[in-house]
Amino acid sequence: MKNFLASLQLQKDNPTLLMAQFRALSSQIPILYVLLVINSLAVAITHLKSAPLWLSLYIPVALSVLCVFRLCWWEIRGKVNVTAERAYRLMKITISSAGILTIAFGSWAIALYQYGDASQQGQIAYFLVVTGISCIFCLMHLPMAAALTTVITFSAMVATFMFSGNPVFVATAVSGLFLILPFLRVINSYFQNFVGLVQLTEELKQKQAEAEELNLANRRSFFLSLEKRLQKDPSAPPVLGILDLDGFKPVNDVFGHAAGDLVLKETARRFTALLGEEGIVSRLGGDEFGIIFPCSMTRQAIADLGQALCAAVRDPYEIPDGSVRVFGSCGIVYSEIGTYTAEDLYEKADFALYQVKSKRSSGVEFFSAEHEKILTQRHLIELELQANDFASELKLEYQPIVELKSGRVVGYEALARWDSARFGRISPDAFIPAAERTAVIGRLTRILFARALEALAIIPHHLRLSFNLSARDICDHETSMALLGMITRSGIDPRRIEFEITETALLSDFDTADQVISMLRAAGISIALDDFGTGYSSLSHIHRLGFDKLKIDKAFVMNFDRDARCMNITRSVANLCQNLGIASVAEGVESEAIAEGLKAVGVRLAQGYHFARPLPLELAIDYAARCEAAASARNSLSA
Repeated sequence: MKNFLASLQLQKDNPTLLMAQFRALSSQIPILYVLLVINSLAVAITHLKSAPLWLSLYIPVALSVLCVFRLCWWEIRGKVNVTAERAYRLMKITISSAGILTIAFGSWAIALYQYGDASQQGQIAYFLVVTGISCIFCLMHLPMAAALTTVITFSAMVATFMFSGNPVFVATAVSGLFLILPFLRVINSYFQNFVGLVQLTEELKQKQAEAEELNLANRRSFFLSLEKRLQKDPSAPPVLGILDLDGFKPVNDVFGHAAGDLVLKETARRFTALLGEEGIVSRLGGDEFGIIFPCSMTRQAIADLGQALCAAVRDPYEIPDGSVRVFGSCGIVYSEIGTYTAEDLYEKADFALYQVKSKRSSGVEFFSAEHEKILTQRHLIELELQANDFASELKLEYQPIVELKSGRVVGYEALARWDSARFGRISPDAFIPAAERTAVIGRLTRILFARALEALAIIPHHLRLSFNLSARDICDHETSMALLGMITRSGIDPRRIEFEITETALLSDFDTADQVISMLRAAGISIALDDFGTGYSSLSHIHRLGFDKLKIDKAFVMNFDRDARCMNITRSVANLCQNLGIASVAEGVESEAIAEGLKAVGVRLAQGYHFARPLPLELAIDYAARCEAAASARNSLSA
């Protein structure tokens, strides 16, 4: 018994547990007081004519006022500036209050029991049992208060009903007598599980902090080693490689972080074995590794070693649940004689890594003169974006989306264009990532979306408009709220708007993206998953997010009539969309043969150069009108 009572006591020397208890309790206490007020007033009202006024009205009203006061106090003051010490004091007071209120309400109910008929006595029984149990569950995070309430409530019920002479109430009293111990065991078990959960959460936080600290230490030591080598011989910069693991995230998601840690440790071991003592391997963070190659190696030897590092990653990794496979991509900077900083070398190696990953193929890529040109252009574009005067140079073009069966245009995809006065036309593949890197993307999105809303006001009302959101847009509540505000002010029907997102955007912050998508869909906006088939877990995303449309990546569509695998993938996606009741859109349709083949396998919508290139708004509207006229003419002939 002593051990049981000790397990229910507040642990003053455990501030983490105290704060967790208090946070959980503070959300339940208001519910407890609401239950007490509602149920006690319900009993009071039914006994107004059968019991003395002081008992049927004054006492329950006084108790209810006390409860309302305590409820307001908890809502206003109870959660302000709460430290572990204050939480301890408040919970001690709550334990005493629980005992006092339980005795007060129990005594009142027992006193009221002698008045009224059988149905009114049944209501008293209901009050004691149901209200008591409800309050007990509200106090489960404060087990001493819950145990005290349990003992007082069931004791009052047993004392009241055992000698009532009513066989039903006597049976209820006997049941209540035997329920005290199980309820106390449930309270204790629940609280011990809660304590275990708090401890587990703290351990995970501590391990995460240790891992982050380790990553920072590794990253810091890596750059210190790089700086030392640069200082030792500035004219001969070290050869730097950045290697990351393709397919590592699904390992974490499916098998857990413990399995992911095993993969990372084994990867570091394999890399160290290949590089030997002269090379340096550091984990820079996540699944990214930094490599400083031995100084004596030739360019070809480094290329071979880079391939060997990527090959080493492809060997299976043994984890407790079986084995997993990942792939590696490596960017290397092999600099000529010159002056470089550690940041310069890292940026070049990272850019080479980005280039090899953008090709969606594992392997090794050296930073080249062409890369230097692209990187220089990227810096210039970023500077141009930060100049704050690019808004007048932005515009949209509109590529028609055609229904394959009828040949009618059902909408357009709005495509961003930037005709810079300094650089001429800049590809969206260049300026959108630059806008994301420089945090200008939110402003750029709002400028372009304003143009899209203006176009929607002009194009025929039966046509819809698709607008692309970047990874930052879909993970930014501020941008999404701004877009909704723009729609409301424009008076455009949200059902005419469709936002397209890529799976890459989801992978950056899935939970936030999920919240933003839910908010947009609740407003009536459709959501399409762009470039479907190129991500790691598209099916799980479709299941969780409920997309309205899937856009089949053009890499499959353009090879539809030449590659059986592309045809099979496209057919599978079309079947999936039909089964889910959502639309499928094929991108990159460049011939009539492909269009007919797509229609045959069940693809509903398509866009591409076979139909029309991206067009200025007036020409896009004219194209839709011509398609509508041609479709009507075909229908007239067939009729």
